[in-house]
Amino acid sequence: MTETATAPSRFAEVFGDWSPRAVVFDCDGMLLDTETVWNETQDVILDRLGTELDAADAQAIVGSTLEDAAAIMARAAGADYERVLAETREEFIAALAADLRLMPGAEAVVAAAAARVPIACASNSWHDALVDKLTRAGLIEHFSALESTDTVERGKPFPDMYAQGAAALGADAAQALAFEDSRTGARAAVAAGLRLIAVPSHGEDLSLADLTLTSLEDPALLAWIDSWPRTRR
Repeated sequence: MTETATAPSRFAEVFGDWSPRAVVFDCDGMLLDTETVWNETQDVILDRLGTELDAADAQAIVGSTLEDAAAIMARAAGADYERVLAETREEFIAALAADLRLMPGAEAVVAAAAARVPIACASNSWHDALVDKLTRAGLIEHFSALESTDTVERGKPFPDMYAQGAAALGADAAQALAFEDSRTGARAAVAAGLRLIAVPSHGEDLSLADLTLTSLEDPALLAWIDSWPRTRR
C-alpha cells in the first residue's frame, strides 16, 4: 500500500480533507458481539424476576452501564437493587467467559486504524472486564488507552470517557473520530466534540453521526483509513 491513498468519494463528501489524529472505539456491539450475550443475560434475569420491560425501559438499557441496567430491571420488578446487580453481574461474567465473538470487520478496522494513528477504547464496562474482553479477543495490543466506568466520573451518555480518551491519545476532541453502535454512546461522543461514524446495532436512529455504515466490513472504510496521514510509526 502507498503511504496515503485517495479517500473514497462517500467519505470525502462527508469529511472533506479532514482525517483523525486519534480514534476512540466503543467496545460492546461495535468490536465485540457482547450484545448477544447481554441480551441473553437480560432475559435470564427478567425471567428470574418474573417481570418484563416496557418500551421506554428497554430502550434506556441499550448501551447503558451494567449498574444502570440492573437498576432499571430492579425498579421494573420492585426488587432489591443490590441483589439484582449481583445476580446480573455474575450471570453476565459467566456468559462472557463462555462466548466472546468479534463483530464482522472489527479486527481489520482496528488494526488498520492503529497502524495510522493512536487508538483508544471507551466502554461502559468496568475496567477489568474491558481489559479481559479485549485481551481474549486478541485486540488489546492495538490500544494505547482504555476508558471505562472506573476511569471517569460519569459513563455514557455523558461525554467524559470520549473526552478523556481523545486527551489520553494526545488529540483535541475535534481531531478525534469515534465509532459507536448505540444512541447512548453516540450522544456521548458528539457531546465530547468528536466526529462520529455510527454502525447501528439495534435499528436506532443515529442521524446525529457524521456518517452511518451498515457494517465495519464496508470496503470503503478500510480504503478511507488507508488515506489517513500516518502519525503513528
